Amino acid sequence: MIKKYILFTLISLTFISCQKKEPKIESKIDELEFIYLNSLRIPYNEVKINISRMPNNDSALVFIKSRPANNNPQWSYSKIEDFTIIDLKTFKKLTDVAISLDKIDIDKAYLDGNDGSTWEIQFGSKGKNKNYRFWAPNSNTQQRGLSEFVNLCEQIVEVSKLKKEEILKD
Repeated sequence: MIKKYILFTLISLTFISCQKKEPKIESKIDELEFIYLNSLRIPYNEVKINISRMPNNDSALVFIKSRPANNNPQWSYSKIEDFTIIDLKTFKKLTDVAISLDKIDIDKAYLDGNDGSTWEIQFGSKGKNKNYRFWAPNSNTQQRGLSEFVNLCEQIVEVSKLKKEEILKD
């Protein structure tokens, strides 16, 4: 009986040690996008800021697109299509904060509304994206647990060289 037990233990240990262990893969983010929509505003009605890691891995391209709710010339200042380049260190700081958004308690953060602003952050790589979208996240931010989310949105707007006071006001 003892021989069978020892043999069984040895075989089990052999199988366990031969199993292929999956390497821990670091979460890689190649793209980060912020979208702001506000149904009550004419200037900066829709703002999209897309930040993509460059293929050579030394910088990131920030593409900024904004449009007013209508084409009246008085709002033309808020019609923007531009780009800028940021260093990889800045991009990494933004993606590190984006990864921390997984800690958001969606039930606590949820607030429904009809008019006002919707803020969205999408990030990932090669079609494996995560998306967070909240209505009026600057309302009861602390209670809803959205401080990191709002902070990241503000950082993205600042990196784009737009004025967050103009963009994110309700």
